[in-house]
Amino acid sequence: MLVLVLAATTGCVGRTSSTTAADGARIIRFLHSQPTGTFDAAIKLFEERHPDVRVEEQPVPFDDLNAQVQARVGAQDPSIDVFAADPPRVPSQASRGFLVDVSDDADAIGQAVVKPALDSVSWDGKVWAYPLWTSSAFLFYNRDLLAKAGVQAPGPEDRLTWEQVVEQGRKAQQAGARYGVGFDQVDRYYQLQPVLASAGAGDGLTGPGGLRPDVDNAGWKRVMDWYAGLHSSRLAPRGIDPQQMPEVFASGQLAYFVGGPGRIGQFVKTKGLNFGIAPHPYFAGGKPVTPTDSWAVGISAYSAHPQDAREFARFLSLDSAGALATTGKQTLPPANKVAYDRYVDQTVKSGGGSVTGFKELLTRELDTTARHRPRTVGYVDFETTINKTFSDIRNGADVAESLRTAQERLDQLLQRYRDLEPAGNP
Repeated sequence: MLVLVLAATTGCVGRTSSTTAADGARIIRFLHSQPTGTFDAAIKLFEERHPDVRVEEQPVPFDDLNAQVQARVGAQDPSIDVFAADPPRVPSQASRGFLVDVSDDADAIGQAVVKPALDSVSWDGKVWAYPLWTSSAFLFYNRDLLAKAGVQAPGPEDRLTWEQVVEQGRKAQQAGARYGVGFDQVDRYYQLQPVLASAGAGDGLTGPGGLRPDVDNAGWKRVMDWYAGLHSSRLAPRGIDPQQMPEVFASGQLAYFVGGPGRIGQFVKTKGLNFGIAPHPYFAGGKPVTPTDSWAVGISAYSAHPQDAREFARFLSLDSAGALATTGKQTLPPANKVAYDRYVDQTVKSGGGSVTGFKELLTRELDTTARHRPRTVGYVDFETTINKTFSDIRNGADVAESLRTAQERLDQLLQRYRDLEPAGNP
């Protein structure tokens, strides 16, 4: 992920920058956290169609993006026109007046994008951003490690239980795999919410507006005990950052890996990696649940060129050529339906036997098992707190004490939203 530091962390770069180029073209600035080159093709195509507009990227690290948006847009900085919006953060950003209401495009968005995407950018009866990508998660597996352990590789229709994954992962480890099971976005709520939901443990937030924490309960304790056990037994790795986890699988150290379709491009290009995909696991007696949502693009309420900013956002989301152009480097499924069909066909062609059944599996999961993260103005506080809790638990902290501490901390943090009227509209 590209790391570009913008003057201090307060994001002062751009405040005094001109919004017009020397040739008279209008400049719109795009704040995001994607790798270098992700939007090159899309920006080139947009500028060809709009010769009087220039798009200037301002990439920052993923962990800094939210702070940049809050500091700069919150200060009414006109040097940001368009910014990447993580869907569960949309309610908070909309409630603070950061985003332009684009509800007049609701019908166009609904017609253009895949089923879950419109809901992901809606809050309080309005639409606040344009869906860019969508997501799900699969069970990737190393065929060679499973074969060495005498384990039958699952197919695209074979949804294993977590109990089976753990048992077979241990067999693979005993047969020589360094690790049996691992998660792509380890310790992140996006990746672990479906695990909790499959066990019936709940999303961790309840009450009006999703502003009452509910993590110190029997269901969460049971799942977090299971999660802690994966790592304390060394079936899953400790002390590895999310950014490093895909390489653990790609390097042949890991038998089972839970990750999204965006990893397929990387794995297909990895020499010697013999992998396959199967449906996301679930707990016996529970139900299949998969994560969804991905990045959207929102228009800053303080943009110097709001119409140009909107044209660019619409191009990335509603124009199939623009949407498809965003998938060359960051191989996530575009939310745009036409681009989505082309993307999955290209993925199947490039992946060959490694991704047998990919198109049908991804589409089925988006239609039937996808679960949005909570829609609440308190989501940022919730995610920040609970991600740290997951990390503490993975690395040996007591489960019951960690969840009790998180519950107390969240109750304090969310109280400020509960004190506001109206608060936390669904």
